[in-house]
Amino acid sequence: MIKWDEDWAETVTLFFAVLGFILSVTLQSALFSYISIILAGFIAGRSFYIRRFREPILPFVFIILGFLVGYLAGSFWVSRAWLLVAFALSFALSYYLHLKKIFVIFKSQRFIK
Repeated sequence: MIKWDEDWAETVTLFFAVLGFILSVTLQSALFSYISIILAGFIAGRSFYIRRFREPILPFVFIILGFLVGYLAGSFWVSRAWLLVAFALSFALSYYLHLKKIFVIFKSQRFIK
């Protein structure tokens, strides 16, 4: 039996690792693999920016790394090194754009004009 209040991070990390593996195995085109990992990096950078000061950040880092490890484990048709570089660059770019308020979160006052 899973104690959800104690083990939620491990369960969600395992789910995202399996999701990343299934996603990378089903995408057999190199172009779609690179596009999906760049989008995943942008989403991970955004979620990291939103949660960086409000909650304990370590479980969310594990979830992001779980998805990345699952995706890299299932990527047979593309270079894993380039996927890792693309993810890291898109993560850093998304975090930087949110930090400089170029991309804003939906609940901010400047979003609604």
